Amino acid sequence: MTNLGDLVVTIFYLAVAAVIITAVVLFSRSHRKQKEQLDRIEDQLNHLIKK
Repeated sequence: MTNLGDLVVTIFYLAVAAVIITAVVLFSRSHRKQKEQLDRIEDQLNHLIKK
């Protein structure tokens, strides 16, 4: 029979893993959006300089 303590520890480790995965996904999405915004600004600046 499974001990209640083992169950709590397992749930804790699963929660920690979920938080780490979520943090990585959110960081990568944020980084990609920032890069896209910087690319748009660079394109606009290049367009203004060429005029």
